[in-house]
Amino acid sequence: MKPIKLVTALLAFATALSVQAAPLLNGLAVEQQFNKDRYIAAVYSENLTDNSNALLDNNTPRRLEVRILADSLSARRFRNQWMEGIAINNSGDLLTRQADNMVTFANLFGGRFYRGDHLSVAFAADTGTTSVALNGIPLGQVEDREFFNTLLRAWIGPVPPSSDYRDGLLANGDVSSSMLGRYETLEPSAERIAQVSDQIEARSDEADEEPAKEETAAAKPDVDKPEVEKPELAGAAVPPPTLASLDKPAAAAKKVAPKPSKPKPEPAKTVAKRTPPPQEVEEEEEEEEAPLTADLILARQLYHSQLLRHTYGYIRYPQRAQERGQEGSVRLNVTIDRQGKVRDIQTVQDSRYATLNRAAREAVEDASPFPSAPRQLIKEDFQFTVPITFRLSD
Repeated sequence: MKPIKLVTALLAFATALSVQAAPLLNGLAVEQQFNKDRYIAAVYSENLTDNSNALLDNNTPRRLEVRILADSLSARRFRNQWMEGIAINNSGDLLTRQADNMVTFANLFGGRFYRGDHLSVAFAADTGTTSVALNGIPLGQVEDREFFNTLLRAWIGPVPPSSDYRDGLLANGDVSSSMLGRYETLEPSAERIAQVSDQIEARSDEADEEPAKEETAAAKPDVDKPEVEKPELAGAAVPPPTLASLDKPAAAAKKVAPKPSKPKPEPAKTVAKRTPPPQEVEEEEEEEEAPLTADLILARQLYHSQLLRHTYGYIRYPQRAQERGQEGSVRLNVTIDRQGKVRDIQTVQDSRYATLNRAAREAVEDASPFPSAPRQLIKEDFQFTVPITFRLSD
């Protein structure tokens, strides 16, 4: 019966998606890491717009779509990058309310994406349901009217992956033919669709078996099992600073006169360089990940927001770059140790100008040591992404 049940579920889900699907392409944007194109993101809406607030209208059916350009892309790293964007573009109160939904969302991702894969996140305005599918195969749903916008703000909020990325998605339907052609040629093969279907069916079988195991375990008294201390609430350990509440995007370096240089204490700070090279990092085997909980996700999101606030206080817009009208976005991967000292900086995406790239890196170096991590996150090190946009005042 299971194959029949699966086919029926797929048909029902596909029908729901077709009903929810927003027909108009609002914009496209290419995501780059280490100077390589990773995927093309798309936003669909019933109403075309170049205004982010209008695109966040919860009365409008909308859809986010990602089409993979890379030959292979870690689904977990993709998910973590998205969740970092969520952390810095939503208020602390909203992150707290959405913590359980973020666990559901995060657990939908595993393995790797491959070139041509389609990831779809569709919002039904009538029910407030967000449905996630990969290559047309349903992965899951979140029934919360606020959740879709929580995801969307990571792309078009005050601190997007880059200013060009947000501008591309807020194109009001004005998409270049070359970009559109590239996007439309990305299609999964029949073999890949079948592979995803088999993986989802296997996961469903495992989920069906899990309750039976729990019932068997519950039938046996476990008098010797020690009590497990519950983790401290994330909000108590980490104050909920957020970037989304600022009047102006905190990621944009302010146009300020250069401060007089101050003598740096000796010995001078040293920062580890990029090792191993980015291309090797992408191919590394991923470490086993601890089970995700709402408390863990919330702690990480609030801590990441705190780290960015700390970093942005050290950003200086180089005077020469201002005089030459140089603007751009830089994204860095930063690794810090338990004491908050910088161990490694990797440039995920750089601007066209070496001066701005250097200023972004110096901001991170000057910000060390960072605030120490809450106890839920204490490990040997902590990695986070820093997006910085240098933009001149109009």
